[in-house]
Amino acid sequence: MPPPWLKYPQIPLGSIGWRMGFGEDYWFEWRNWYATLTPKAQSQYRANHPEPHEWTGFYSRAAP
Repeated sequence: MPPPWLKYPQIPLGSIGWRMGFGEDYWFEWRNWYATLTPKAQSQYRANHPEPHEWTGFYSRAAP
């Protein structure tokens, strides 16, 4: 699954768009999916999808 900033680049971090509607649905779907990855797979995912500056700290808060 692509990280939220790639799936919906028009929704900035902290926006109400992540707390209602399709953004919220994707956010929860992504978090649940990410939580199923092994630590090694999470590390590889983070390396392949680095946080943009505006999303700094996202992965550290991503676990449900």
